[in-house]
Amino acid sequence: MDMFEGVGRRSERSTGHFLNIGQHSLNGYERKVLFRNNGDGTFTDVAYVNGADRVEDGRGLSIADLDRDGELDLVLRNYHQPAQLLRNQGGAAHWLQLVLVGTRSNRDAVGARVRLRAGDRWQTREVHAGSAYLSQQSLVQHFGLGDARHADAVEITWPSGAHTTLGPLDGDRRWRVVEDGGVEAVGH
Repeated sequence: MDMFEGVGRRSERSTGHFLNIGQHSLNGYERKVLFRNNGDGTFTDVAYVNGADRVEDGRGLSIADLDRDGELDLVLRNYHQPAQLLRNQGGAAHWLQLVLVGTRSNRDAVGARVRLRAGDRWQTREVHAGSAYLSQQSLVQHFGLGDARHADAVEITWPSGAHTTLGPLDGDRRWRVVEDGGVEAVGH
């Protein structure tokens, strides 16, 4: 059985029977959007400029730093088409990544909440599993630091209820944080 069986069929209102519209869905083949955070509560669609305004019948999206360069890449899963990788070849802004390892909590720290302060700005991330339709996001928590070269403070609330406070942590690297344990740089 095809795992996408039924995709592309809609129920006809009056009879409740399925309409056969072929292999394509009604909601596919629309241009994708990619929003840039303007830092002032607004966003700008930059898909066209970055070549991300694709028209394939998209079904899944995963976001991860696949080449460990500090820039988040996109993997698109399309209906009856090969997956596509959109490599981020962005700018020179600083970043920080956290790999959380639970000991009292679950090993992947699913459910952990991380708050990070760089300068006068706070960011929050939560570790999720099964986070998207036909997709999974990276368990590595990525923070954009902008012009800041380090995080002033990092606060982690683990699923067990334990708390970890760190900082300052140098940017442009990945850090491994163990619940009830230490922190170590694991990449540059």
